[in-house]
Amino acid sequence: MIENYTKEVLNARKFSKQKIETEYPEVPEILRFIDNYFASLINRFENVSGMGEINNYKFALIVSFIRTQLIISEHILNSELIEVTVLERKQIELVARLSEIDKKTSNKEGIQRLKGKTPNIGNGNVSDNLKSMYGMFSEIAHSSKTEPFALLAEKPNIDTIGFSVLPEYDSKNTIVALNNHIQIFFDFVIYMFAFQNELMEDYNDNHDMELINNLLESGKHSGLTVFDRFK
Repeated sequence: MIENYTKEVLNARKFSKQKIETEYPEVPEILRFIDNYFASLINRFENVSGMGEINNYKFALIVSFIRTQLIISEHILNSELIEVTVLERKQIELVARLSEIDKKTSNKEGIQRLKGKTPNIGNGNVSDNLKSMYGMFSEIAHSSKTEPFALLAEKPNIDTIGFSVLPEYDSKNTIVALNNHIQIFFDFVIYMFAFQNELMEDYNDNHDMELINNLLESGKHSGLTVFDRFK
């Protein structure tokens, strides 16, 4: 039974990836550009040392963001949409916390005031796009409403509604999750340009800009709405 279920899950994930790549052929390339950007960050930060407590806190948040973002990419390709939205909510809070640190801390005592508090999504700490996502994502994370369980792939019958225990590609919801994923990435990149300029005296953004421009060029032809404003 367990072996059969595991096999069915793997087959369902494979099918989801195939559907995304068929309907949106540029998606694998877009995700590769994002991965390459993260790889460039990792390589760059290997040579950074001597950071104080505040920058160490920021650095921990940045590493956490990178690790989670890679997991989200895989979950989206697999159409594991509940899991995606919960993790995307975490990423929005992380971007907000980075902004809060810059606005409210200049010393160790400032960091202490933030500890134990949920990051504030308001006060301009994240873009309006991320702020509008956050409420819906919180409903999903807290299971406070029934509507989001449609992301589990409802199986309506005459008298009952069932839910699939297997991930299923959804041409609407899966792609919405992907658009959200990329929007969160853009907010993070904007923050990272400023952070690296501040932290690294010899930082040059030419390589990062080239990666982002290549990503945008690929995105313009992808059919993903998150790129519409760049056309």
